[in-house]
Amino acid sequence: MKPESVPFREFARHYDRFMGHYVDYRSWVNYVERIFERFKVVPETVLDVACGTGIPSLLLARRGCRVIGVDRSEEMLAVLRAKVNGLPVTTLRADITDFALPEPVDAAISLYDSINYLLAEEDLVRCFTCVHRALNTGGVFVFDMNTLYSLSVFWGDRVAPRNAGGIESTWDSRYDPATRVSTLRLHFREPTPNGGFAEFDEVHRERAYSRHEVKRSLKAAGFSRVRFYTHGGFLPVGPLTIRMMVVAH
Repeated sequence: MKPESVPFREFARHYDRFMGHYVDYRSWVNYVERIFERFKVVPETVLDVACGTGIPSLLLARRGCRVIGVDRSEEMLAVLRAKVNGLPVTTLRADITDFALPEPVDAAISLYDSINYLLAEEDLVRCFTCVHRALNTGGVFVFDMNTLYSLSVFWGDRVAPRNAGGIESTWDSRYDPATRVSTLRLHFREPTPNGGFAEFDEVHRERAYSRHEVKRSLKAAGFSRVRFYTHGGFLPVGPLTIRMMVVAH
């Protein structure tokens, strides 16, 4: 059996092309800023947890924040570094369950279900503990997660084609109710300079967590106040919510 590829190793060079086509990151950052306002936080420094290619990091930097991006993928960080172009963005290559910053920050974010990639509650606690230690007193951690409904029903078991910038791809998701883990197998086909095609595969896994599990993990990490919202606004999370936003003080 062929060994599984490392997530984002190959996808990194195409990530912005696909995500920029399918995700409105500017609206997401606008929403994060509304959350900051609601919780009376005016951050000068922001930690971007699992920053990847740094689309939100760069948007926040252009709006006056100094940003530190943490990610374990060197390939994704390389894409981010190539785009910094003098903006106040620095990077740290580290696992999000085991990192420390040289100086504390005013706020932390983690966007586009990065936290779902942590497949055990102990990993949640380790990640949240690192973030808590990185925050100044009164700091806030804002992150989103796919819900149980999202992974089990909205993603469910299905195959979907996605194409962007001449790159063809297939996204094949399978959900395991016993583990609450969704396995997403990506297959890409890209043109080569000689007129042919190159293909590669990646496997990504996300786990669904209940609000109780997330809150328990945040409390174990030292956060004192936790709020949950349906992503995009401030309505409570319901049984059909696809993505929830978590705010931890």
